[in-house]
Amino acid sequence: MRRNSVLAVAFGLAICAGVLPLLAAYYISRERAFLLERRHLADYAEWTLQRADLNISRARTALETVMSEQRETCSAADITRLQEITTATLSVEEIAITNGGRVICNSWGPMRDEEHVSGEPIPLSGGYMLRLNGGGLSDPSQGMLVVSHGEFHALLKRERLVDVLHDTPMLLGIASLSGQLIMVSGDVDPALVSRLVSQQVSGFNESEVFSSRRGKDFAAFAISSRSVVDWRTDGQLWKMIPIGIGVSLALIALVVWISRQRLSLAGELMTGIRRKEFVAHYQPIIELSTGRCVGAEALIRWPRPDGSTARPDHFIPFAEDHGMIGQITELVIGNVIANMKTALVEHRDMHIAINLSPEDVESGHFLTVVSDALKHTGIETSQIWLEVTERGFIHADIARATLTKARDAGHVIAIDDFGTGYSSLSLLESLPVSVLKIDKSFVDAIGQNAATSLVTPHIIEMAHSLKLKMVAEGIETVEQEAILVQSGVQYGQGWLYSKALPFDEFMAFYKKRNAGLEEGGAAVPVGAASGNV
Repeated sequence: MRRNSVLAVAFGLAICAGVLPLLAAYYISRERAFLLERRHLADYAEWTLQRADLNISRARTALETVMSEQRETCSAADITRLQEITTATLSVEEIAITNGGRVICNSWGPMRDEEHVSGEPIPLSGGYMLRLNGGGLSDPSQGMLVVSHGEFHALLKRERLVDVLHDTPMLLGIASLSGQLIMVSGDVDPALVSRLVSQQVSGFNESEVFSSRRGKDFAAFAISSRSVVDWRTDGQLWKMIPIGIGVSLALIALVVWISRQRLSLAGELMTGIRRKEFVAHYQPIIELSTGRCVGAEALIRWPRPDGSTARPDHFIPFAEDHGMIGQITELVIGNVIANMKTALVEHRDMHIAINLSPEDVESGHFLTVVSDALKHTGIETSQIWLEVTERGFIHADIARATLTKARDAGHVIAIDDFGTGYSSLSLLESLPVSVLKIDKSFVDAIGQNAATSLVTPHIIEMAHSLKLKMVAEGIETVEQEAILVQSGVQYGQGWLYSKALPFDEFMAFYKKRNAGLEEGGAAVPVGAASGNV
């Protein structure tokens, strides 16, 4: 990805990182405001239901007292008692007694006019009935409700059923379970009321938020305007916006940091390529049957200005992802040929293995680079081994064509890190491969009670069947070496012998080790330690 592209993407991500958390904060605040308001209304619907039940219960208690005392004759004593009970009972405004539906007296005295109980009763639990609009016992304009049991009736004001103090603007209502509206504290859409009392719901529409609750005799509901939600949203925003700003700043900082990392690494890689900062270190390859050093694997190193060395597993994948690996491979090839020119001509049995990336294999450009670098050097092409990881065979046809050209030019082709990727027996048979490198993970398992330890003999057997030479990577112990020798593995490398060395140190190692063997001495591991570089 080019620098301008990285900047464009980073700018876009920074905008998203700055805006999206704030939008999310508003959205969460809005949703939470709706949720809180619905819960708020549900509480008030429940309290309204409790208020209605309480007032009806008081009326029932008053009627039960009258019935238990058998006040049916409307004598002077009966009327006095009705007055006492009415005065003592909260909510009850009047008690009346009828005979055959005709009112004969109430709390105020005997009735002289012909008044009868009227209106379709709403059944309540316990055999009680509820009538609206005074039930014929009072003026309908007074809005009285009548709770009746037989010939005994208690009157109470309808608004008492929804007489609940509330802290925000809202409508409170009560209805029968059958859907008949009994009392509401304001104007309301009948269709909405029908929906609220038919089932227990909580929700909102274009202009209102609502909740309802159902009890044993009544359904209660509470309705508020969505403007209340706007007010609640503002309150929630004061809590969420600081969080949103904090998240935005954190995300923007992350985008900036990642962008700087990407731009920094991309820029440094391009600078390193331009300045040819990449060099090769050489890890000796040992002929296991004799102990002689017969060559080395060239491993890339990138010295940094601060004296440190960049890790290949950090910058190589980045270079592969960003189209720079081909240029790095070209530098490594040039560096190896320049370093090893004299040594390879002087020691014809020495070889140097150079790693190729999947991109190198697909492009095939390395063939021209190697060919040009070898001109007039006296180095034989067979002394330059080309190592390809199994990822290089994802596009098998392309890999086969490229590697066939390399083999025809005289190079030895090796599969690196075998057993960790895509290779199969049929694929190996079809490729121009001469050497199979056994991955360190399989070498580590030798002699261990691990699943991979069972795989290693099969890999070796397969290589023998295909008449491939083998190089075991990551040898660290004499025991591993002995088993590999016994299994017929020809070559090995690892810290049992040496880590990867700069050119001068490698040549010193090569001469010392082989000179010692030529004089009949024993080969001594150099730089033995755990791990492999």
